[in-house]
Amino acid sequence: MPNLKDTKQNSAESKPEGFNKWNLLRYAIALAVGLLIAFVFMLAKSIFSETDKVAIMRILSDAFFLSGVLLTAAGLLLFASAGGAFDMLAYGFRMLFVMLRRDLSKRKYKDYYEYRQARQEKKRSIAYMLIVGLFMLALAALFLILFHNV
Repeated sequence: MPNLKDTKQNSAESKPEGFNKWNLLRYAIALAVGLLIAFVFMLAKSIFSETDKVAIMRILSDAFFLSGVLLTAAGLLLFASAGGAFDMLAYGFRMLFVMLRRDLSKRKYKDYYEYRQARQEKKRSIAYMLIVGLFMLALAALFLILFHNV
């Protein structure tokens, strides 16, 4: 008799890798921040009092370009950090605060190598920031095209 437990897949296994509610939440938060930045820029430029379509398209293009550049730059910083570009600096600051303690034997990492290994084990996706930033830049390009065609 076949083992039915082996043929059924776990619900977590059937989902694509990297898809879970936390990743969806990260995308939603990054999108909300990007839209908030764009909205604040639009308010600063008085978009709601504008009647000229060309001026509205210019403001929309500028707003989404600003939020897209900020989110993409933040995503690139996260990418560099995940690659280990700032590990030595982070370890140095951590050790500075550990040295201020009275009991040095209770520190979490013995040396930099141990710290680096622990950081590499805790890898998580950082693509959400880049994807949302590039989406905002695509919206800015769309409004730029509309700006030139109106």
